[in-house]
Amino acid sequence: MFDLITPFFEASRIYRQSTREYLQERQCDRADFFNKIRYWKRQGYIELFVEGKDKYVELTKKGKNHLQKISLHQLVISRPMRWDGKWRVVIFDVPEEQKATRNILRTKLKELGFYPIQKSVYVYPFECTNEISLLSKRLYLGHSVLIMISEIIQGEKKIIRSFLDKNILEESDLRQKRYR
Repeated sequence: MFDLITPFFEASRIYRQSTREYLQERQCDRADFFNKIRYWKRQGYIELFVEGKDKYVELTKKGKNHLQKISLHQLVISRPMRWDGKWRVVIFDVPEEQKATRNILRTKLKELGFYPIQKSVYVYPFECTNEISLLSKRLYLGHSVLIMISEIIQGEKKIIRSFLDKNILEESDLRQKRYR
């Protein structure tokens, strides 16, 4: 259910998706897909209907509540005891056809506290590889997202100030030699 509904639920707050479009975008197994659809319908999470020549899946109120429980809103990055002085840089190149999904990624990175260096380059001070990998996987962007570790970023004083203001970094984290 998460894989089917979340990108559309998060992107537009429109709770409807064409099954034909979904199958074309995801290139998943049709039989498995429709088995899941039948299961979610029996659970009361979705309704099916036909409009024109397309079959649509629409999220019910029960489905919306369930989705909120399992969605990306639960994703958090834990803070270590001390910052290692390294930056985690997330770079992505998501095609225009996936604009809504790209916007979900940007929004979630900002919610997690990432600092935007450019439209598709974000930075964070703590280890976040597992969380970003999970986010990329859930949004079907695995091959479009790259994570790097950097020790120096030009203009990092501004970035550090931003993380201090958001209480992501603490003054005690800056007591390393290069930040005095």
